[in-house]
Amino acid sequence: MHVDSEFTVGIHILACYGILADSGITSKELGLSIGCNAVIVRKVMAKLNKAGLLKTGMGRAQTALGRPAESITLKDVLLATEEESASDVFSMYPAVAKCPLSRDMRRVLAPHFQSAFDAMLEDLSHVTMADIISEFPKDKNAYPIYVLKQQELGGRERQSAVLQS
Repeated sequence: MHVDSEFTVGIHILACYGILADSGITSKELGLSIGCNAVIVRKVMAKLNKAGLLKTGMGRAQTALGRPAESITLKDVLLATEEESASDVFSMYPAVAKCPLSRDMRRVLAPHFQSAFDAMLEDLSHVTMADIISEFPKDKNAYPIYVLKQQELGGRERQSAVLQS
């Protein structure tokens, strides 16, 4: 089965903003936390924003969950970031028209693939971002991106105070 990494990147982004709300984490910092380029993070953030799962705005500290973590399911994240049908998830090889096995395989497999896809969506609909977030440390200082952000902000405040004096 093919589910792109955008699904798990989306979960990571939402968990980060759920845990580290109001911390001003940027897409570049999220990329470092996820281990991917910030461009990928911004692409997924745009999809989450379009689906109403994330509210993005200009400037730091403007991004937040689009609704409470208790009302965002993994199904919502999957549908926001990935394919929306069984035929998109289960890729098939090109059919060879002269072979009845090859030619009819899609027709034979389609109901089974749809059933599996529906079962997966049903299962994901029972897991919320609040459930996922509850599995991680509550102490924000356990997260390197948060600690680095606080150090960065502290440095700016000191620099601003020096400039104002």
